[in-house]
Amino acid sequence: MKKLKNQILLVLAILVAGVGTAYAQNFQGIATYQSASSSGGQQIQFKGEGITPAMEKQLADAMKKANQKEFTLNFNLSEANWKEVESLGKGPASGGGSIAVVSYGGGSSGIKYRNTANNIYLEEANLMGKAFLVKDQLKNLAWKLTDETKKIGEYTAQKAVYSKVTQRSMMAFGNDDQSEGEAKTITDTIKVEAWYTPEIPVSHGPDNFWGLPGLILEVNDGRKTLLCTKVVLNPADGVEIKKPRKGKKVNREEYAEIQKAKLEEMSKKYSGGGKGTVFKIGGGNQ
Repeated sequence: MKKLKNQILLVLAILVAGVGTAYAQNFQGIATYQSASSSGGQQIQFKGEGITPAMEKQLADAMKKANQKEFTLNFNLSEANWKEVESLGKGPASGGGSIAVVSYGGGSSGIKYRNTANNIYLEEANLMGKAFLVKDQLKNLAWKLTDETKKIGEYTAQKAVYSKVTQRSMMAFGNDDQSEGEAKTITDTIKVEAWYTPEIPVSHGPDNFWGLPGLILEVNDGRKTLLCTKVVLNPADGVEIKKPRKGKKVNREEYAEIQKAKLEEMSKKYSGGGKGTVFKIGGGNQ
């Protein structure tokens, strides 16, 4: 009798585990985020003959607006992809052809994909019209959890922080204290603040932020804030998680070197030995 009871309990345990596993495998969602530049730590400077303070402010405001974008994060327990879905603003335009605004930093990104089970990171990037597929291992982030909480929408979020060393490239067009056509790499240490909710039990988050015991709903890296505005869990139509596939395959280190070379090429192209407008533009990496 005792043996039969144990067998029944074992069967029930297997059934429960099977249902739990099936639920876990099917757990998925779509999170929508909006980005905004932080007020401090401005990374763009406009200087030169003919650039008035009013023009400086107009250009800076336009660049700030260009950073206000909307993204979606599609996820399940182990996979996620991140993609821009709508641009809420355009970059600054030149008044009469005397000012050139050039893409910089990481280039335009397509899909970013992560697989936490297999430690895989993939990113589609377009740098000056050339497609790259960045393939590498996930970077673990040294998060420190705190007891601080707050409400974000209907979810209770907990605060986590970490400090990271990041590099940004600085380039100049025209005459400046930098050598003409030279790109300078500047190293910064910045503090990242994130708010995650254990109520959504996945380790994903926006952009390259991940690794907390719950979905990251808000993150600020000192230059920009990414805030979740909507979450849909287990939608009826399911969730499609695409992997980036297009472009020349490189790892993060190789792509960083290509970025630097392209930045120097751009600086030389737009400086042209002229004495006019100087832009200093700094872009960071994760």
